[in-house]
Amino acid sequence: MTIPRIASYPMPQADSFPVNTVNWQLDSARAVLLIHDMQQYFLDFYDQSQAPIPTLLQNCRKLIDFCHAVGIPVYYTAQPGDQSPEHRQLLTDFWGAGLAADEKLVRIIPALAPSNQDVLLGKWRYSAFKKSDFEQQIKSNHRDQLLICGVYAHIGCLLTAAEAFMLDIQAFLVGDALADFSLDEHHMALNYAAKRCAKVVDTIAVIENSHARESI
Repeated sequence: MTIPRIASYPMPQADSFPVNTVNWQLDSARAVLLIHDMQQYFLDFYDQSQAPIPTLLQNCRKLIDFCHAVGIPVYYTAQPGDQSPEHRQLLTDFWGAGLAADEKLVRIIPALAPSNQDVLLGKWRYSAFKKSDFEQQIKSNHRDQLLICGVYAHIGCLLTAAEAFMLDIQAFLVGDALADFSLDEHHMALNYAAKRCAKVVDTIAVIENSHARESI
């Protein structure tokens, strides 16, 4: 199996988000932002002129700019091209050979390209924490909150949130800064996260206190 072509669907809005189990408050002194797998390869399965992609890119960009402005570290994940069978292991059984080592495919989409101050992590499994020092980087910076945006909501984004929970890191899924294979799967990811491992928030809620730098 490979990733299917993905049909357009409307980006979920805050009024459709599930009720959160937790009332965690996002604090700019405690948080890091993860831009999850926003590589050209993964975006090319969509018609990028159609929903939800323009809103995804716009909201991810707003989050990056906000985080830079208030001192929240920004991390990116990116899968390498031409992964060996030893490196891919069981991923091959579900998704085939993965990305080719083509710079146009493995790059972060140009609209969201990392700046010099950002950190790019190699991505090897659904969770950004696997085969990575991401946990150590977060905790060495004395931070314990993780904002997540990117693709795909019900796969890597959700599994990263679930693992953050198991590492005692509060995860915040930005529901209108994610995209998925379908609206149903997008909602499934938000529903599971809100009930089991994370807080679901929207982009406006994250950035509305950007000048005051207050908790939200």
